[in-house]
Amino acid sequence: MNTLFALLIQIICYLLFMLYNEYAGQLLAIVLGAIFLAIWVISLIVELIQPSRVKKNYYRFMITGWAAPAIALVIFVLLRGEIGWLS
Repeated sequence: MNTLFALLIQIICYLLFMLYNEYAGQLLAIVLGAIFLAIWVISLIVELIQPSRVKKNYYRFMITGWAAPAIALVIFVLLRGEIGWLS
């Protein structure tokens, strides 16, 4: 339940920031999403090589870290119909 709550809060924060400043909000979502995705993939690779005692909550949090910006970007682009600063 905490994971879904964290995901929802992050999506709302990203969407509000995108409404405030479209360019900075989308750029922030892309950059932070990419960083979280890279850390998550590296963590999974390291976990496969040498298992650790890291709890599953860490991986759930990392999934919300890259999924929330991606979902927020998709929602924002679908609602706006385009990426305004690219045109």
